[in-house]
Amino acid sequence: MKKLSIYLMLAFAGLFMAACGPEDNEFAGLKVAEADGAVVVPGFSAGQTALIDLNAVEVSDALDVPAFTVPSTTLPEGVELVKGEVVFADGTILPATVDGKVSGQALSDYVASIYGLRPEARSVVGTVYLYAMQNGAAVKINAGEVTFQVVPKAPVIASAYYLTGTMNGWDNTNTDFLLSNGGDDPYANPTFTCTLNMESMGNPSSLEFKATPDNGLGGDWSGCLAAGDEEGKFNYNNVGGNFKIEGINANTKYIRLTFNMLDQTWSYEEIAFNPFVYFIGATDGWSQADQKLALTNQNGIYTGYIYCADPNGWGNEFKFQRVAGSWDNEINYGTFTGGVNGDLELGGGSNIKATAGEGIYFFTLDLANGTLNAVRINNMNLVGSFNGWNPGDDAQQMTWDAENYCYVINNAGVDGNGWKFTANNGWGINLGGNDSVEPSMMINDLAADGKNLGAVGKTIKLYPTRKTSDKIFCTVE
Repeated sequence: MKKLSIYLMLAFAGLFMAACGPEDNEFAGLKVAEADGAVVVPGFSAGQTALIDLNAVEVSDALDVPAFTVPSTTLPEGVELVKGEVVFADGTILPATVDGKVSGQALSDYVASIYGLRPEARSVVGTVYLYAMQNGAAVKINAGEVTFQVVPKAPVIASAYYLTGTMNGWDNTNTDFLLSNGGDDPYANPTFTCTLNMESMGNPSSLEFKATPDNGLGGDWSGCLAAGDEEGKFNYNNVGGNFKIEGINANTKYIRLTFNMLDQTWSYEEIAFNPFVYFIGATDGWSQADQKLALTNQNGIYTGYIYCADPNGWGNEFKFQRVAGSWDNEINYGTFTGGVNGDLELGGGSNIKATAGEGIYFFTLDLANGTLNAVRINNMNLVGSFNGWNPGDDAQQMTWDAENYCYVINNAGVDGNGWKFTANNGWGINLGGNDSVEPSMMINDLAADGKNLGAVGKTIKLYPTRKTSDKIFCTVE
């Protein structure tokens, strides 16, 4: 670097010696910055332009957006500036023209990488370098730091949109079909979703619609989202045609729409709910999909108990399959655009991670609305008339048998006057008998908030994961 700096200093001095006499050569003693190999010319520095609002200009990769000013009178005659660049503190380089123009897209991307895409003025500081030549000699000039005030390129996103189309007679005063991101900052969470109940609309075989922003309800179509020319893309400001979904399967219960307001993409998923979804993950080495959640109603709610563990040290992570053993249309973290809550978070890739350690978790999965929640079961107790219906009776706490996937108690105090299972010392998660079966058979078909059980015995085993049966069941001996 030192040799390069000396060379550049000599080249620069030689470049200007030809233009000035020995007595008036103000450049002969120029200082070379060792770190960047550039010289500093007294009086030659770039300046700030006005606010750069990238939403008010055509943004592209071309170097056509004015970003800084360059003095035109301080370099000697015959010196030609050939190119420029802006270097930011993190090493990012934006190529520039000699008159201070940069790519609007590159500048927007850089500002957005720091602040996000919210269309507000942001400050970024960069050093301007200009390259000069004369008679084949070249030099790099440090033209100083410039503070850029930039509004990144971004669409103006409404807080909510409403579908207007064949589902409501093209009435854009109608608010039945909400496209929303749950009220989040749309520049932090640009994913907006809407779930359409096909049965409530008469199970149509096709749909056609646009999306009206909340401030356009009542007849103003100018701000609508409209289908783009490219499949899966959309435009703002009602530029384009109607969105169309055709050939809808007669068995489809719901259609889930997803719009990414920053990428300007949209997609849909036809949902026909299967009786079960199947857990697969680190618990069994990603090889067995034999624990499962059951569909509790036709609104797409699945519930159940899953044993989450990490015996191989791979991370306590998992996914769900719609068909056991098949990765087609898997249910992963990205499925849950409505949120992943409770004792869960994003794992590696698109996996879901159980964060409360090894153990049994109670899951609530809503495929219609794209949400998932799980609560770790810290204890499972027996409760009934025999202990005053105390859900926190430590004397009646069961032990988890990981080998056999069951809870066990050998000193059960239950009697024939009624009892149930409760979790975490409360009634929020509990199991009783399914009221659709005979009382004597209820232990073979347990349900959330079910009826009191009457079987009597000292050794009770509860099998909650549906690993060996489609039912949650217990044995009483």
